Amino acid sequence: MFLFGHLGIGSRIVSPLSKGLPYRFVLFGTVLPDLMDKVLYYSLSFVTGKKGIEMGLISGTRTFGHTAALTLMIALLAFVRKSRALAALVLGFASHLVLDQLSEVFMKKGAATGLQALLWPLRGFSFPVMPYENLQDQLSSGIQPWILAAEAAGVLLLLLDYRTMRAAGFGRSPHKIQ
Repeated sequence: MFLFGHLGIGSRIVSPLSKGLPYRFVLFGTVLPDLMDKVLYYSLSFVTGKKGIEMGLISGTRTFGHTAALTLMIALLAFVRKSRALAALVLGFASHLVLDQLSEVFMKKGAATGLQALLWPLRGFSFPVMPYENLQDQLSSGIQPWILAAEAAGVLLLLLDYRTMRAAGFGRSPHKIQ
């Protein structure tokens, strides 16, 4: 998970579609897939003492939260309920999935696992197996130049949004139509 990259870059790439929607829900959506799947995997791994393929269906940190199926369900719910908050959430959610797919170009471990999760269950009923030995191994994989650059870009974009929101009065989206 690259937190600031997902927050800053993710919110920026959906900004043309999120004008007038609650910004905090866009931001929450940009990190929600990782919050769901990483907590699920590591909690089950801790409780069972198992990891990876030993855990069965939840064999890694890209499971239900990283699927187009869940994204479409949230989008449908947002449409049916006419919920601006859910619409904002699903945009952030979708940006997360797009960034994860793009990041696989640079990944060394677990290449192409994102597509398996994204298209679940269309490509089978299994999820990608965790390519890391443990949480520390996964976190240390984030010390790569491209991830650090994306994190820095994300921080800069968030700071620009903060400055825009501060000038406009907090509570307003930094991406509203002027």
